Parts: sequence; structure tokens; C-alpha cells
Amino acid sequence: MKQRYMFLLLSLIALSVYGQDTDDDIPAYTLATAYKTASAANPVSPWMLCADPTAVEYEGRMYIYGTNDQQEYNTTKNASNNTYGRIKQLVVFSSADLVNWTHHGTIDVGSLSPWIATSWAPSIASRVEDDGKTHFYLYYTNTASGVGMLTSTSPVEPWRDPLGHALIDGRTPGRGLQSNIIDPGVAVDDEGNGWLTFGGGDPNSQGSNLIPGNARIVKLGKDMASLASDIMEIPAPYHFEANELNIMGDKFVFSYSSNWGTRNDWGQYGSSLPAPGTCSIDYMVSTDPLNPHSWAYKGEVLSNPGTFGYPWGNNHSHMQKFQNGWYMVYHTQWLAQKKGMSGGYRCIAVNRMVVQEATARITKVTANNTGASLLANRINPYEQVEAETMANCAGITTENYLLRGNTVVTSLDAGDWTYVRNIDFGDDGADSITSKIIGGSGQLLVFADKTTGTPIAKINFTSRQIYTTVALRNKLSGIHNLYFVFSKVNGNPRFDTWQCIQAAQPDAIDHIVADDVILGNNHHHIYNIKGVSIDTPQRGINIINGTKILVK
Repeated sequence: MKQRYMFLLLSLIALSVYGQDTDDDIPAYTLATAYKTASAANPVSPWMLCADPTAVEYEGRMYIYGTNDQQEYNTTKNASNNTYGRIKQLVVFSSADLVNWTHHGTIDVGSLSPWIATSWAPSIASRVEDDGKTHFYLYYTNTASGVGMLTSTSPVEPWRDPLGHALIDGRTPGRGLQSNIIDPGVAVDDEGNGWLTFGGGDPNSQGSNLIPGNARIVKLGKDMASLASDIMEIPAPYHFEANELNIMGDKFVFSYSSNWGTRNDWGQYGSSLPAPGTCSIDYMVSTDPLNPHSWAYKGEVLSNPGTFGYPWGNNHSHMQKFQNGWYMVYHTQWLAQKKGMSGGYRCIAVNRMVVQEATARITKVTANNTGASLLANRINPYEQVEAETMANCAGITTENYLLRGNTVVTSLDAGDWTYVRNIDFGDDGADSITSKIIGGSGQLLVFADKTTGTPIAKINFTSRQIYTTVALRNKLSGIHNLYFVFSKVNGNPRFDTWQCIQAAQPDAIDHIVADDVILGNNHHHIYNIKGVSIDTPQRGINIINGTKILVK
């Protein structure tokens, strides 16, 4: 037993444990101010500018993809309006509860598809293929001149370009008169067939304000990378952009953004429904999607963000079914406005929808910062939690790091913080926490439910260690929110993960050793369960290099 125990100690050199016996070394700091409130679910990212969302459900999580407005802003430093001309990346977020979102970083479309000029307005679908794996098919706009695509067997990486050129561009036959080849919208029907909508812009040379004549739909080939039917028009009134496609039962649901023109000619359309609003999201329904005459206009589902008090601007949305509910994923310019910016930079939001699938009837959605209600999928603190998973933050950014689909919290200064909601610590609770911070040095404070008072944990980290474990000041049980506040920062630390350790139970002890184990002069980190440093193990529970050991 002694030999096994000594081997354990020597093998755990990467983990250090610090006590919580004093707060004398907590420096004065000013807490950074967040743009988003603690109770708001929108926008999805509290700091990142992104737009034109699409979404897919996979293994209990909603994955959202969007245009990386932040890339344009970082390139131009807001010297001009958002021209979208510098954007060659797509962003990826996911969530199980629709409040805490994990940023999976960016998809570098420019590197994957060096033939493109830009990548905007993605649309994604997934399908289980003959190899038993779920394959993801991601389509995007290359300027206003074509549609490209990527595919992967993971929702986050690695992606590849199966064609090396556009799926649809100006050379594609059968498009008819079309102003712009933009904004693909993809869906897979119940038989596994892929369908793609695309097109937009001002009326084509034979179109009108009422029927611009640019919306198209086509059936995709079995490989999802070819066309398997004629390209047909969808005669969408006041159509402009933001095409998306859904399947509800036997019905195809096409949604789009209307244009900025007048509505004086609505009477010519012959509908008893009100005319679409200015740059609103509207939808049409068909059971025979390649028959233009089968499409019926069904009304407006999301007014322009300007009608809800946000800045007026373009409108783009996606309707996503998730855990038996329907959600509208859309964008506004709220975050840019809060940052004192103008120029068309956007942020992504999610709100619940009311949908009757049997009839494809959709109730209008109200855009707001309240957002979707917190779902019951509470974060498990006893599994490794990515630090870039958060409901809110202030002062920080995130960046791609090492593994595909992984990011870290960075750009840290004293007073910066992240916030995670709805964490279930269980009845037994947690008594310690481990953080992974790479590079730099400083101090990270952990607060439960509020940022005032005494922190439940104080983590002093250095550049020579990656993992640091500390005992909690008090056992934490039940449901709580956590704030991670950096009180001191030197260098460029990157916050990667955190994980709590459950309060010790007899069947949760890692190792049991006899009380005659002698450590000698080996300089190991030994603490009692309260986090107080001790020279040798004592009877009861000890934390030795981060491992709980019961000494009898």
C-alpha cells in the first residue's frame, strides 16, 4: 500500500492546492461593467459581434452558426460601416439550456476554401449517412455571386470543402433572371432528401417591387453537393434576402426577409393577410416545392428589430426546433449600440416561438433581450466545464486555442469576469474547485450568486502551473450561479476550464491509506479538507496534490 501511495504522489505533479484561510492578498479592483443584464438571455454572446444565424440540434444541444461581424470590426477598427468585405469566417456557439452558450470559435472558411472572397449568412442541415455517422452540411454566401459549402462529421470541426468551388454561381444553368446569388437556406425532408433555397437583392430586370423574382429552390443530390432538379422560382412577395427552409410534416416552410420598398401595390397580390412590414421576416408554405404556383403566403413572423426599439437594419432569422419546442434565431444591432458603435454590426438572439406543425401556422415573435426561458438542462459542475461557456461576461474575449472547436477566455484585465447560470451542485455539494489557466499569473475569485461579499474560492495562479485546485470556503450545494472574477492579472493568462470536486463521501475517496505512511522530506502539497496546509497527512480526509485521500 505504501509503495502504491508514493507512486500516486509522484505522478500528480501538475496539480497544486492552495488554502482559503485568508483574504489579505486580494487586491483592490474595479469590476468591469457588462452590456447585458444578469437575467437576460439575449444576445447569445455578451461580447461578440455576429449575425445571420442558422441552427441545428445535435445530441441535446442547439448549435448556432453565423456571420463573423467581429472579424470585420477587428480588421477595420470600426473605421467604416460594416461592409462585410473582410469576413471570411463563420462563428459557432452551442447550448443545452439556451442561456449558457459555449463559444466553439470560428470556422476559417478563407483557409478551407481559398477561392472565396467572403463567407456570409450560413445555413446548416444534418443527416445520418450510410457510415452510421451524422454528417453536417453547411452552406454560405460568397459575396453576392455564389453559394459555397462545407461538410463535417462533427458540428464544430474539422470542416472540409468537398467541391473546391461554388455549388451555385453565375455559371449555374437554369437560375433564370436573378439579381444576387445569396443567403442559402437548406433543409432535409423526412425521406432524407436535401433542398436548398437561395437568391435575393433588388428586383431582377423583369421583376417588380411586389414580386422581385429572385427567390429560388432546388432539390439537392444524394451527396448534398450537387443539384438534382431544375431550379424553380418561389414567387415571394417583397422578397429581398435571408432565405431559410424548414420541413413541418408534409409542408415546406420558406421564410425570408422582405424588402425596404413601399407596400402601395399589396392589393395586386390578392391576399386577405396584411402586407409584410418593412424588412420583416415572412413565410410561405407549399406541399409541392418545385411548383411555383403551390406556394402560399402565410404572413409576417418577425417584424424588423427597429419596431422593437432596436436600431433599424437588415433582418435575418432561422426557425429551429429544439427539445420539442420551436425557437426563432435572429439578429439585432443591440450590442453594437450599447458599445457606442454604429455601422451595421450585429449580435445573435433567440426567442421561443409558437408553432402548430400540423398546419404550419406560426405566431408572430416578439424580439427582446429577455430571450428564451432557461431550460432544465442544468450544468454539471463535476464534469469539466469550458470557461468559454457563459451566460454573461464583462471585459473578456475568447479565441481559438489548440484543439478544433475549443476556445479560451482571454484579453483579461483586473475586474474582468464571466458568469454561469443554473449550476446543479446536488445535495452533497462541492468542497473544492479546479481551474485550468494557461500562461500569465494572477488571482481568480469565484463568487456564488453575486459579486459582492466574500468569494467562495480564491485561486492564485502562476505561469508555471496549469491546474490549480482550492478548497471552497463553504460547501456549495443546490442550484447556484457562479461568477469568475479576475482580481489580479499579469501577462496574458488564458482561462480554459473549471471543474468542481464533490464533497467527500466514503465511496468517493480516491485512495485509502494506513496512518503509518511517511512522506519524509518530499515536498508535496498537502491540505486538510478545510484547505489548511499541513506537513503530513492526518487521520480523515486529506487533499494531496489535488487527490482526496482518506487516512485511517
